[in-house]
Amino acid sequence: MHIRLNISQKITLLLFVVFVLNTINSYAQENTFDKTNITITPIVNFQAWATYTLDYEVYNIDRQNYEAVDNRLNFMMRRMNLGFKGKAFNQFSYVLLGAFDFIGKDLLAGTVGIGNNGGSPIFRLWTAKVGWKAYQDNDLLHLTFGYMTPMLGRSSNNSAFRIGSFEKAWSQNYIRRHTVGTGPGRAVGFNAGGQYKNEENGKFAIDYNLGLFNPSFPSLGGNSAGIAQSPLLTYRVAFHFGEPEFAQYNNGHKHNYFGKRNGLTLAFSGSENGKMASWDVSRSYGVDFLANWGGFNLGGEWMTLYRSSANIGEASSQTGYIRLSYNIPMGARNLEPVVTYVFFNGETTDDGQERARNLGALSGEDRYFELTLNYYFSPSVYLSLAYIDRSGSSGSSGDGFGGNNYFFQGGVGSIKRGDYLGLGFVFLL
Repeated sequence: MHIRLNISQKITLLLFVVFVLNTINSYAQENTFDKTNITITPIVNFQAWATYTLDYEVYNIDRQNYEAVDNRLNFMMRRMNLGFKGKAFNQFSYVLLGAFDFIGKDLLAGTVGIGNNGGSPIFRLWTAKVGWKAYQDNDLLHLTFGYMTPMLGRSSNNSAFRIGSFEKAWSQNYIRRHTVGTGPGRAVGFNAGGQYKNEENGKFAIDYNLGLFNPSFPSLGGNSAGIAQSPLLTYRVAFHFGEPEFAQYNNGHKHNYFGKRNGLTLAFSGSENGKMASWDVSRSYGVDFLANWGGFNLGGEWMTLYRSSANIGEASSQTGYIRLSYNIPMGARNLEPVVTYVFFNGETTDDGQERARNLGALSGEDRYFELTLNYYFSPSVYLSLAYIDRSGSSGSSGDGFGGNNYFFQGGVGSIKRGDYLGLGFVFLL
């Protein structure tokens, strides 16, 4: 059997060997397992929505035109997480989390996503991972294994409950589908990460993440990469100027620190996936940032998604978002107006869209503005009122195009997604 490794895979394998050896050496020298030092923290996250959708249209294949559907009120349990997390034996951490999502969603409502209805809505695995802190006295190396989101960009690892906007930026969906192959964006693999912080004044920090994951599984009923296989390599390096986002290494993100952080984070990230059934190379690369100063919060990301094949050619797209919010204290409460713009710009020419289809990539254009007003009883309990204005372009494909989220809904087919007004409630335990 002959195993072919490209240069990036060889470098990644070498780095992981070094990381594992360092970890084993650290454990051998500091074997301080304390069986009494075990914590279990329950996780209960709840997000409920009421939306009213305007101007949604469905493409009629027989008549070859778009038909308007009724504007509609829709109640939905958008997200609910149940699980637990904790620490054990001084050096380990763990998370086990399940999810009920999209319960009550009408597929002809303007919100993006699947439906989860019927007599018994589905409860699914969301995150399952174990982390090992290599050194007890610093944060330079953490090894994590499990079912999780690769560290890539900002929106994909933003907590959906701590983002300011009504919905997570859907740039995350384009990034996840390009890299992992699914909307939830989870895959099984390893991540090595850590953080260095200037301990003298705490005003500068660097954190890094390097991951190696299973690639997408498009073959054999969604259970294999197929004949050609190449693992997914991901990376992210972030520089924190002023106050860092986290006192210790953390692989989650949020948008609003409610005036408790004055700092700027600037990060560079990307992914590399070698030869698979539909392409020779699939990669992503881009930047993301977060600035918090007093009551102001400004964040965003920009990513390029690229694929190529010697037989097909190249296709690329750009996706990202920018979000601005401001905290207005109201006694013990807080009011936060938020403005968000999200975009996806893919191939729009005849040849470009044909290459994108053959490479399994999305194309056309999808964009929306969101105006949101959050009223916080606390950072963990709040109400949201929002209006989402959507638009898109099918490029040269014309009517019936279904190559991005504006023009396609799973379970329906080709559409033109409507605008919607939303009222939301979030409760976090």
